[in-house]
Amino acid sequence: MPSAITITLTTGLLALVGSGGVNRAAAASVTELAVPDVRMRLEGPMAARLDGVIRNWLIPAPDANPGMLEMMRLRDRKPPYEDPVPWAGEFAGKYLTSCVRACRMSNDPELRAVTARVMRDLIRTQAHDGYLGPFPDKHLLDRWDLWGHYHCMLAMVLWSRDTGDTEALQAAIRAADLMCATFLGTGKRVYDAGSYEMNMAVIHVLGILYRQTKNDAYLRLMRQIEQDWQRPGAGDYHRLALQGIEFYQTPKPRWESLHPMAGLAELFRVTGDDSYRQALVHWWRSIYRTDVHNSGSFSTNEQAVGNPFQSGAIETCCTVAWLALSVETLRLTGDSRIADALEHATWNAVLGYEHPSGRWCTYDTPMNGKRLASAHSIVFQSRPGTPELNCCSVNGPNGLGLISEWAVLGGTSGLYLNYYGPGTIEATLEDGSSWSFTQATTYPASGRIDLEVRPAKAGALALFLRIPEWSRQTKVAVNGVPIDQVTPGSYLKISRTWNPGDKITIDLDLRVRALRGDEHVQFNTSLMRGPILLAFDQKHNTMDPTDVPELDLAALQLEPLGVDDDAMKDKTLGPILAFAAQATDGRRVVLCDFGSAGAYGTYYRSWLPVRNAPPAPSVRVRSK
Repeated sequence: MPSAITITLTTGLLALVGSGGVNRAAAASVTELAVPDVRMRLEGPMAARLDGVIRNWLIPAPDANPGMLEMMRLRDRKPPYEDPVPWAGEFAGKYLTSCVRACRMSNDPELRAVTARVMRDLIRTQAHDGYLGPFPDKHLLDRWDLWGHYHCMLAMVLWSRDTGDTEALQAAIRAADLMCATFLGTGKRVYDAGSYEMNMAVIHVLGILYRQTKNDAYLRLMRQIEQDWQRPGAGDYHRLALQGIEFYQTPKPRWESLHPMAGLAELFRVTGDDSYRQALVHWWRSIYRTDVHNSGSFSTNEQAVGNPFQSGAIETCCTVAWLALSVETLRLTGDSRIADALEHATWNAVLGYEHPSGRWCTYDTPMNGKRLASAHSIVFQSRPGTPELNCCSVNGPNGLGLISEWAVLGGTSGLYLNYYGPGTIEATLEDGSSWSFTQATTYPASGRIDLEVRPAKAGALALFLRIPEWSRQTKVAVNGVPIDQVTPGSYLKISRTWNPGDKITIDLDLRVRALRGDEHVQFNTSLMRGPILLAFDQKHNTMDPTDVPELDLAALQLEPLGVDDDAMKDKTLGPILAFAAQATDGRRVVLCDFGSAGAYGTYYRSWLPVRNAPPAPSVRVRSK
């Protein structure tokens, strides 16, 4: 006989948040979700994109750009490395965090070997006092030197966690000890280093190290940084959130602030003071409401402006920071709608900034326009020995790698499954039990997902399935038995004893949705199907971008293009999805996924003329 099933609906903490902030009692009842030991084997288009990044960028990058580490070896030599940009110290760290996260999602032995080699070589550049940067003075009080240390230390901590490499952990600890020796009891403070939103990001990694080592000096330095958040020019991330200030109205609305804001999560974990979690949730909601674009990315000209329709550079690093902050907020809330936002940004913004070949990424991925390689648009960051290095080229792959940190989460209540797509996710829980989840699906082309649950042996587990808010009529069945109550924008909790081979069938509602923009986009409309933003690409159409005919939302029918269609024959550059639609004037318009649009250097549009679209949402714009 089939096992008994208990069904529960849960919407998470954000459902308890009103304009007055978080309900403290309700917030305290939410258990933080952990990232279990995860190994993923992706299939389908996401796997192809990840493989391209691994083979064509992550593996060859260190040898093609040897100055990534040579700049640190040359810091005390004559002549020194040539005029490094203030943030040059971040390049090795961002590259390595990309590698470490990609290793969780690939069994590529060459990637693992390259990651281990570059990590080892980075550690060998560390000075005796713990310094990890490219600058000869080594005093941490100039440029974005602490920021560079932050990214290197984060890579070391992540690698140590995944591999047990104690040498990497000790290198991060030596750098943290140098910070404490520099800024505790010396009359100098992290605030004195300037570039507050960048250099104060070290509070995040100090929190991680404090929880691992219980070294009180790390907590004291965190507290000092927290105090200095309130000083003129800094971000005041804790107090202003509790006052309900919108992020774009803060003293430091740039994207880099999202990294010190992640320190709020660490302060909550260390102290148990729920006001830190409240602050983090407030910032996430504020950014999502006022500054997240139709592609799921964040920032306009590298900061929040209070209106997601304004034109301006949408930087790759900003999107990665937004994804990382979203992961932290998801873990502290258990709100499925944050996972929806992560999925949306990954399929659109991330695949949009990473070229399908995996060889390069953009600096700016506009809503309408062309994709330019970051090595061209921000070429000023290149130097002899680092022709391809810039803040975005090393950081972009993190957008894909971060899937490993939200695909499945665990808590005392059970496992939360967030990532949908073909492949297998293997998770090892704290009790040592191993669970694998294999999805047979063509999602997001189709809404049908056949999910096989395979524990090592029969066992009881509460499994929380993400029901996307956009899926208005979702059908779920366990071993053929339908579940009656399935609510969008929530987790569906299924409690039962699972046997190897049990199957869950999920049918998601992929009906087209529309978002109308304001005057900044001429009141045009974005069309979405499931997690995918649709776009017009000059490559697949006969008309020019300025001549795109009007579509009618009320009568819109999307016909999937077959494999024999000219648009679908080139699997290397996509598109992942493409549909034919009939415009109001009878012409055929081909729409493809935003993540593939513009891959050939052609012009694309994600804001389209659409009749019968809903009214533009009301957004508040910062006064000039």
